[in-house]
Amino acid sequence: MAVTRNLPPLSSVRSFEAAARHGSFTLAADELAVTQGAVSLQVRKLEAYLGKKLFLRHPRKVELTADGAVYFEACRRVLADLENATRRMRSRDRNELLIISTIPTIGQLWLMPRLASFTDAHRHIEVRVVSDIRPLDMQADGIDVAIRVGPLAGRHYARDLPGIDLTLVQRWEGVCADYLFDDVLVPVMSRRLYEQGGPIDNLADLVSFELIHTASRPNAWRDWLRAQGAAPPRRRANLEVGHFYIALRAAQEHKGVALIPDVLLDGYPGRGDLVVPFRPARPVKSAGEYYLLIQGTALERPAIQTFRAWVLEQAAAQPRENSPAPASPPSCAAGPAAPPEGLMSIDVAGAQK
Repeated sequence: MAVTRNLPPLSSVRSFEAAARHGSFTLAADELAVTQGAVSLQVRKLEAYLGKKLFLRHPRKVELTADGAVYFEACRRVLADLENATRRMRSRDRNELLIISTIPTIGQLWLMPRLASFTDAHRHIEVRVVSDIRPLDMQADGIDVAIRVGPLAGRHYARDLPGIDLTLVQRWEGVCADYLFDDVLVPVMSRRLYEQGGPIDNLADLVSFELIHTASRPNAWRDWLRAQGAAPPRRRANLEVGHFYIALRAAQEHKGVALIPDVLLDGYPGRGDLVVPFRPARPVKSAGEYYLLIQGTALERPAIQTFRAWVLEQAAAQPRENSPAPASPPSCAAGPAAPPEGLMSIDVAGAQK
C-alpha cells in the first residue's frame, strides 16, 4: 500500500525558515532573490496549511509566535540536513565548495561588496553564503567559516562600553578565531536633515534630533552616551527599527539619527546621502569585536586557507584611523587555537541581529 507523506510545500518552508532566521521578510527576500510580497505570501500559505499563526507582524519587523519558534527549529534542522547531504553529494568529485555563514548586515554591506574580487581570482572555489543570527554551531550547521560579532568569552570588557547582545558560538571545542575589526558605533543622519538642523557641535545638539533605535542593540544609544559622560534625553519615545540596514534606511529618509557600526557605512548603497555629524574625541568601542571563525580540523583545506588569507587582508585594509587599537584574541595562525579559559562550556540560546 502506497504511503502519502503529509508534507508542507518546500517553497513555503524555505520562505518561513529564512524569515524566521533573519527576523525580517525583507532580508529573507534578499536571500531567496524574490520579492518581500512573495515571502509574505508563502508564509501565509504555510500558516493556512498548518492552521497556526507563525509570526506576529509588527510595522518594521516580525516576531515568531510560540508555535512558530517550535516549527522553526524543526525546519532549520531538516533544511540543514538536506543542504549538508546535497553538499556532500555534489562535492564527491569536487572538494572546493566553501560554506560561509555571516550575520545579515555585515554580510550584505561588508562581505558581499568585496566577494566578487575573491571569486574572480579563485574560480575553482565555489562560494555559498548563508545568513544567520544564531550563535554559531559549525558542526551541526555544516559551516566551514563564519563571520560573527560579539564579546569573546573569557575576555574582560569595561562596564561602560556599549554592549553587544550576541553570542559568538555555542561550542568552542575545536573552533579558532581571527580578529577582524572592532565594533565602533557612530551617529548617522541624512545630509538634508543635517543641513536643515545643524551644525552639531556637541552631544546636546545631537540628541535634540529624533534618535533611531535598533532592536538588536536596544541599549546602544544609552550605553554610547553614558560612555561619554552624557545621559539619554528625557523626552518622547524615539523610532525603533528591527536591524541596522533598516536603521540606515530610516536615517537616509530623514527620520532621525541612527547609531551604526562604522564598518557598515561604506557598503550601504545610500552612503552618499548620509553624514556622520559628530565624532567624539575618543571613539567608543563596543564590548565585542568581529571575528572570522574556523573549525580547526578544516584549517588544512586549501579553499579555507585561501579564503582566510583574503578575509584577513580585507579586514587589515579597513580604515582604522578613528578606531581604538585592536584586541588580541586567539588566532588560527598556528592551527586550532586553544580558547581562553572558560570558553569550553559555552551553550547559549540564540539572539537576534
